[in-house]
Amino acid sequence: ILFCDEPTSGLSATDAELCVKALRTVAKRLGVMCLVVIHQPRHEVAELFDSLVLLTASPGRMAYSGRMSGAQAFWRERGFPVPVNVNPTDFYLDLLTPETTLDKCDLFVEAFDAHLRPVIERGVEQAKQQVGQSVPDMLMGDQDRLVRLGPYAVSFRAQVVALLKRKVRITMRNPLALALPLVIPMVQGLLVGYMFKGVGERGELLRQVTFVFCLITMLCLAGTMSLISLITERTLMKYEAAEALYSEDASALAIFAVDVPLALLGALGNIMIMAALGGLQGDIFSHVLAWSLSLFFVYDSLFAFIGAVAKDVRQAQVIAVPFVSIFMLFNGFIVTTADAPPTLHWIFDLSPNYYAMQAIVAKMSEGASLKDRMLLDKFGYEESSSCRGLIVMSCMVVVLRVGQQLSLKFLNGVRR
Repeated sequence: ILFCDEPTSGLSATDAELCVKALRTVAKRLGVMCLVVIHQPRHEVAELFDSLVLLTASPGRMAYSGRMSGAQAFWRERGFPVPVNVNPTDFYLDLLTPETTLDKCDLFVEAFDAHLRPVIERGVEQAKQQVGQSVPDMLMGDQDRLVRLGPYAVSFRAQVVALLKRKVRITMRNPLALALPLVIPMVQGLLVGYMFKGVGERGELLRQVTFVFCLITMLCLAGTMSLISLITERTLMKYEAAEALYSEDASALAIFAVDVPLALLGALGNIMIMAALGGLQGDIFSHVLAWSLSLFFVYDSLFAFIGAVAKDVRQAQVIAVPFVSIFMLFNGFIVTTADAPPTLHWIFDLSPNYYAMQAIVAKMSEGASLKDRMLLDKFGYEESSSCRGLIVMSCMVVVLRVGQQLSLKFLNGVRR
């Protein structure tokens, strides 16, 4: 039990609220009963307490003992509802101060004796019948009930489960949150797929390469839609994490578990619709699917990293545009290795679009005519670079995800 005699005396209203919040944290996290004597707390501070005991002055007599949330109803039932725009605690004290114009001490003492005291006495009698643990039993008893040390009241697993449930509920309540990542990519797949209908069956390699470029480009740009929600959710997370409600890692994992599968389903729908309309053969389709999904995870990680670094949506877009545009240009189709100056060839080594285009086009060119082979030579694609591409893209995903977690922890903190 922690006894606090006027801990907020001499403090400003804001500091008094912070003090009571700290006591509430001690009570909830450590299982300590905090008994606080306090005078004239503002409404926000009073609402932090679970229970309220009111005493009259000269002499001290019990006028109320019960839940803080039930005090206004008790006063209303006695015929004294709290007036609008009046602090309830001030109103309670006005009525319980003897020898004032609003003095109703005797009325509320009698009401307590008639309505609340019997309930309290019955509760005391029932509690006396229960045999509790001794001090040694409590100290050496159930290890699962020992105080949890650390900044958070519950385990990381419990944080993730709670955040995941909340994220699922919020997503299910918002039809647009479900429709946008699923429907828009599929509609885009229908439009572009119809433009290239049957391209895989006509044997026009240049047309097929253009088709692959469009598919990959749409896949890259689709992630920009998530920047707004990433920034919004990050802002809320920073406020809640500042109160030690949960860790940034738990929040990122819960968001990843909901948003990424939705976006992945949309990307799968986009790829499959375009591949079906384009008439891609089975072995080529599997190649397109594998590399497109690899590219999806790279860009999803990139946008997640940018959403953690940027201060707002505008800054996020400013940061994202150079990365996306450079990777899209240096893909071996728009800007080839032969066109680019040697000083910029390192960009091809980092561009995930280049590796995806290279692997897919190399697969499409198997058995191609001499004319088509000469055309592919102009792009500078190498059939032996697939393994290196997978390694580079995997490393990019790891680096970006680690950067995301570090940015969530140390950047864009909130002022309290």
